[in-house]
Amino acid sequence: MKIQIKIENLKYQSEPQKDNTHTNDGYQVLFCIYILSKIPIFKFKLTKAKFKKINQKTHIKEKMIKQMQTQNVIRLSEKYNITKDLKEIVKNIKLETYKLNLKIQLGTENVILTSFLIPAISTILTFFIYKTKNKSSEQYFQVMPIYQSKNLINFQLEGIFQIKVIHIITTICILKKKRRVEKYERTSNRRSYDYSYE
Repeated sequence: MKIQIKIENLKYQSEPQKDNTHTNDGYQVLFCIYILSKIPIFKFKLTKAKFKKINQKTHIKEKMIKQMQTQNVIRLSEKYNITKDLKEIVKNIKLETYKLNLKIQLGTENVILTSFLIPAISTILTFFIYKTKNKSSEQYFQVMPIYQSKNLINFQLEGIFQIKVIHIITTICILKKKRRVEKYERTSNRRSYDYSYE
């Protein structure tokens, strides 16, 4: 089983456009789940119109926040180290890149900071592409500075990314096993000679 995310013609601008949004009209993000690597069992397409509808349903967001507060989700996450587990899962996910076309324009109020950030981001992206499993030669990115004495970020993204579910399941099993071992070690603090007779 695998999860595939396909991003087409996504453009973002930090300064709002005429319709008071930050993204363009023609983008789409397609989420697919496949079994046997080829048979689709779930598809969901996200467009700007769909995102607007979801964002407008504020009562749903308020209901979710209230439910999280009543169920003490934060306390549960602290108790069971959910944040730590998520970090471990993300770290062990093997992302496969089938296509990447990324253009970034970045500017800050400080020209020196902008000049520092451009090569730093380029280095991070190079490392990311090197670490991922590239299945295609279509790997391209460009990071350019904007010198306008204000904080700006614009980017354009197209890509196909894939994650195998087995990697997530394997990491979860390892974390559960590790937690059991830690629990056993904490409870088995009895000395080895407690029940021996002299």
